[in-house]
Amino acid sequence: MKILAEPNGDIPWLSRLARAVRRRSFWVLTAILLLIGVVHYGSPQVRYLPLLPAPLSRHAVERIMFLLPVAGAGFAFGQAGGLVMLVVVILVMLPRALFISPYPVDSCIEIVAVAIVGYFIVWMIETQEREKGLRQQIASRLKALNEVIAVATSSLELSEVLSRALDKLLEVTKLPAGALHLLDERGRVFILTTHQGLPPRLVWELGACRDGAGLIERAGRTGEVVQEPCSPGSPFAREGFSSLVAVPLKSGGREIGVLTLADTKYRPLTPQEVELLRSIGSHIGVAVENARLHQNISRQLQIEQRLHEISLEISSELELDHVLPKVLRIAVEMVGADGGVIALFDRDRQLIGYPYLHNLPAELAQVVVPLSKGLAGDVISSCQPVVVEDYRRYARAIPEFLEAGIVGAMAVPIMSGEECFGALAVFSMDEVKGFTERDVALLTGIGRQTGIVIENARLYESLRYYIQRITQAQEEERKRIARELHDETIQMLIVISRRLELLATLPEPLPEAALRHLEALQRVVSETLSGIRRFVQDLRPPALDHLGLVATLEGLAADLRERDGIETSLIVKGDAQRLTPETELMLFRVIQEALSNVRRHARASHVTLELEFQPDRLRAIVEDDGRGFNAPEKISDLVSSDRLGLVGMYERVRAIGGTLAIHSEVGRGTSVIIEVPLKTKGA
Repeated sequence: MKILAEPNGDIPWLSRLARAVRRRSFWVLTAILLLIGVVHYGSPQVRYLPLLPAPLSRHAVERIMFLLPVAGAGFAFGQAGGLVMLVVVILVMLPRALFISPYPVDSCIEIVAVAIVGYFIVWMIETQEREKGLRQQIASRLKALNEVIAVATSSLELSEVLSRALDKLLEVTKLPAGALHLLDERGRVFILTTHQGLPPRLVWELGACRDGAGLIERAGRTGEVVQEPCSPGSPFAREGFSSLVAVPLKSGGREIGVLTLADTKYRPLTPQEVELLRSIGSHIGVAVENARLHQNISRQLQIEQRLHEISLEISSELELDHVLPKVLRIAVEMVGADGGVIALFDRDRQLIGYPYLHNLPAELAQVVVPLSKGLAGDVISSCQPVVVEDYRRYARAIPEFLEAGIVGAMAVPIMSGEECFGALAVFSMDEVKGFTERDVALLTGIGRQTGIVIENARLYESLRYYIQRITQAQEEERKRIARELHDETIQMLIVISRRLELLATLPEPLPEAALRHLEALQRVVSETLSGIRRFVQDLRPPALDHLGLVATLEGLAADLRERDGIETSLIVKGDAQRLTPETELMLFRVIQEALSNVRRHARASHVTLELEFQPDRLRAIVEDDGRGFNAPEKISDLVSSDRLGLVGMYERVRAIGGTLAIHSEVGRGTSVIIEVPLKTKGA
């Protein structure tokens, strides 16, 4: 199928004659002509046919029969063949009329009549064939149009739509090469999106076309089909192409791209062909617009999903070193950049640092510049987004970032309320990237969320500082109370107990009732003494300072066995070693709270306490076989469910740089897993 007609080049008449002679119909018509000629000249007498009028008796039947080869030639060879056959027939009939017929005038009149009728027959045949050809051509073009539309609308993926549409269009037009350009999102540059049949050099020629230059821009600017021959010496002419046709792609009256077709021959397009190409361009434009809408919807869903991820990171993590690299990576991916950085502003020193990088050299994290330099400084000073198309020409560019290969840049302020903490910047490397207004708006939203992260983290750091100070004050107070109870209260109770013993052993015997009262009083003193010793142990076990964490936990395990009847085992793996006093104290308090929860809530029969000393960290596990519970996923859920003891465990572990995980299931027991960096006492 070819929807664009072949060029009507001039063919020498000898070549046409040779082609006609090779056809079977030529010899069939020649035989018919000879047969009628033989009949026409083979009967010299006037043949009388009583059923026919007198004028037809003068060889009129043979002359009418000469119309048969004329009609046959018209069908077989078109108008030119029919007219040639008509001339031959007239030449065949003239000798009989002029030199043999006894009625030359009548014969000439009949020949003229046959010529007129023959011409009308040829004209009618040509008209019918032309209409038939037009109908076939229209049907062919409609079929081609339907095929292109079907292919263009068979997918919603933009690259697939363009590739399939171009392939099908070249297939139905029988043209050797073509290309599709789409306007960028800002409507300024035509970008080559897909091509076929073009050599690499021509692909480079069509790579990026700017307004006002070339065939593509004219078609895109005017919205009309444009055709032009390839000038001699042009890259297209050197590759064997003779003409180019540019077809605008439209959707809703708006130009969105240009379809370019290349041909090895040049022939001006007919109005019908121009209209067909314009219709194809409109349908491809609509398909492209639909694919872009689908792409935009998919991208918007992806953006919402990634923003949801950022929100989860913000709500579940308060450590800047954990959350900010994730936020930066997501921001770079969402705007399609090559790399990015988070710059933080030190307001006291008026300096900007770049602690968080993505796809950039690690050495940039050591760069520190004043507020007057760099893209981040510009953003922090104005509290407004800044887009730099070519960072190499940026007046405040930082040399280290130039050496990293940064070309395009976009930065937005990191703010919370009216305070600006820094800047979030993304970059394109080695080539210019046009950041759109949508990219700026998206990155601005991420920058504000990042500001909330930093503000929350700073508030949390302040809260942790106060918690540490309060915890230290509590421990000091516990230590003071334990010391006073041990040095004063317990000693006084021991003295009272000894004196009660002396009263019972006086030389003068006491009344029986008095002895019973003394024994009861001595039991009360002894029980009080034991209770205070346990209280001192819980407040601040002396073994923790003198013997270390492992020995103190052995005492806790033994106490749980003796007091509550719960089988408790302590397992120590690795080389046990003394830790820093703060780490040992915090671990002791967390494990003490975990065992206290087992005693009060778990209804367990067995508890395993495991300490594993690894080269760089200590792993502690408290596991029971009790009734378990539904463990919340977030600390905030622990607060709302009034499990403040677990919150305290989390905060104590985080205060020494560790992590705590609780795994529990109703009816399956509970496991508390603690991991802290291994800082030994002498480190």
